[in-house]
Amino acid sequence: SSGINAEYGESVGECTNQWLVGIDKVLENIEEMWIKAFESKSMDPVQLEGLGLALSGVEATHIKEEIVEKMGSKYSHVTKRTIPVNDSCGAVFTAFKHGGIVIIAGTGSNCQLILPDLVQYGCGGWGHLIGDEGGAYSIAHRLVKSVFDDMDCMNESRYDITVGRDLIWQYFGVNDQMDMLQFYYTKFEKSHIAGLTKVMAEAAESDGDPLVVSCFEWAGAQYAKMLTGVIKRYKKAKEKVYREEDEFVEVVCMGRVFDSWDLMKKGFADEFHRQSEVSNARLYRLVASGALGAAKLCNSDMELDHEQYTQLFYEIRKN
Repeated sequence: SSGINAEYGESVGECTNQWLVGIDKVLENIEEMWIKAFESKSMDPVQLEGLGLALSGVEATHIKEEIVEKMGSKYSHVTKRTIPVNDSCGAVFTAFKHGGIVIIAGTGSNCQLILPDLVQYGCGGWGHLIGDEGGAYSIAHRLVKSVFDDMDCMNESRYDITVGRDLIWQYFGVNDQMDMLQFYYTKFEKSHIAGLTKVMAEAAESDGDPLVVSCFEWAGAQYAKMLTGVIKRYKKAKEKVYREEDEFVEVVCMGRVFDSWDLMKKGFADEFHRQSEVSNARLYRLVASGALGAAKLCNSDMELDHEQYTQLFYEIRKN
């Protein structure tokens, strides 16, 4: 292949979240992927003119500066220059030419409004102890909390808890509340608790249990709140509206939780119609790698066919 928009190679590697493995290990993994990308085309690795990195955990300026410094001092054979951004930027600039909004809902959740100059306005994304509403962990936790509160006669559920309780007991292999505590203390794994959400989705789709469905509708409402939140932050900072009333706000949605959108869209719509910041919105799925957006940020001459990389799955109007 030849040309500035050609894809020369592709590779998949190990973790690149510096909060989980540290910056040094992240850069080792990136070097390994650089090698594999060339090997995928039976080529010897050569120094890149530029490397765009869209990575989880890269928000703070000092972290970006450390990545640039270490890439320049230890990995100069990989690239002449490095532009590190967070993974939200990679998604947005793959989906949209001039920036936009991304909602990420995996184990946790996050929403970012990202401008062409990379200025960002965020809502959520503070981890499971502070927030992450709408992420898989929070959906699972909401079911557990609802069941526990009802069993304790503290806050009685509007819905029968039998199906939800049985899903929890079966997933964790326990028979009562006390046995559950190990999974929140000595055996705590956020991803394991979040895994209950997949079981919940399967049950909700098969028998429509009202309590389980309500947990997903609550999650949908959180996404509408986050969308409203980033637009309010933009308005406060810029003292102008983000989009005119008749324009659509475009949002790219990422994360496995959106596989259960049919269960969440009622909650999203109800909350959307309650707010006054956004009149119209379109939600898209990203059907390509956020690495494309990262590469675009590294080379302004690169042209992307953004419509090819997104799939519209939901549209809503207030009027």
